Amino acid sequence: MGKRNTLLFILIAGITLLSYQNKPKLEKEWASFLKYEGVVLEDDEYHIWGSSPIWGDDGKVHVFASRIPVESGFGLWYATSQIAHYVSDNPEGPFKFVEVLLKPEQSAPGSWDTGAQHNPTVTKIDGLYVLTYHSNTSTKTDRAARSHKIGMMTAKSVNGPWEKLGMILEPPADNDTTIWCHKHMGGIDNPSLIKHPNGKYYLYYRAKWKGLEGGNTYGVAISDKLEGPYIHCPKRVINNTRYIEDPYVFVYHDTIFMLLTDNYKGNGMLLTSTDGLHFEFIDAELGFDKMEAYIPADKLNAAPNYRGPKFERPQLLMKDGIPTHLFAPAGVNINGGKGTCCYLFKIDMSN
Repeated sequence: MGKRNTLLFILIAGITLLSYQNKPKLEKEWASFLKYEGVVLEDDEYHIWGSSPIWGDDGKVHVFASRIPVESGFGLWYATSQIAHYVSDNPEGPFKFVEVLLKPEQSAPGSWDTGAQHNPTVTKIDGLYVLTYHSNTSTKTDRAARSHKIGMMTAKSVNGPWEKLGMILEPPADNDTTIWCHKHMGGIDNPSLIKHPNGKYYLYYRAKWKGLEGGNTYGVAISDKLEGPYIHCPKRVINNTRYIEDPYVFVYHDTIFMLLTDNYKGNGMLLTSTDGLHFEFIDAELGFDKMEAYIPADKLNAAPNYRGPKFERPQLLMKDGIPTHLFAPAGVNINGGKGTCCYLFKIDMSN
């Protein structure tokens, strides 16, 4: 990244910081809008993970989920995860399998994305369905942790055909000291894409950073065009002091919100920004509570535990620009299934 682009980002950050001081708040705490519904998506042959929902042009709800074969185990997600498409007549399900959209070893040998296809986020921008995800070159015997990069697919219809645009963002070079994550520990992953009210495209991503205990924090890359090129912003966007996971970024009433999991406390957090470049971690409100706040202790304790009893990877279903449902996988399956599953919350912002 050149000095000109660096100076431009610094100027933007300086100008927007003033408006950030008076950042808006929702009328009530976000978690109070949520009504727990239960398991919405599971598969006896797969661990269901990141599950991103969207209304299709056919009037149905489509979910794009990462899934890991039960046979190989959740721990090998980095080599075996694939992205599958499910559909239902309504948000509550039942969801039916449609197709595998992306899978390991699908690309030509030597490509950046021969390994896991993981944690998709689907949205509709400029009349296109846009799927962002991350991939790597890992195998079952070689976890290439620093190879994680972000890819994109687009389609005019949610049922395809999907056009694979390829890799749209990679980590900065280790010697590029102008970018906060230049000495990343695990590539960049877990993307969340929005079209900013200013007309630009903001691609948020995770990087494991040595400058923070626990590692995980988030940055943003910005582009004038949907397909890129995306340019890393020099500074990270969250001033978190502990380990966070899987932020989902969305725009509501021209305000930018970030919903994420606090991996230390096991609950969700909702952060707010007026510019998309600064999210105040300390001032966050409750995004969703711990699992035990919604599920009786005896039922939760008896459930098979594959990863841990907390909701992660939150994704929203939007209707006419309003969040209506929250999809969130968890490491325990209260139905007693053979793998992890995705849970559903209704969102009623009128209460």
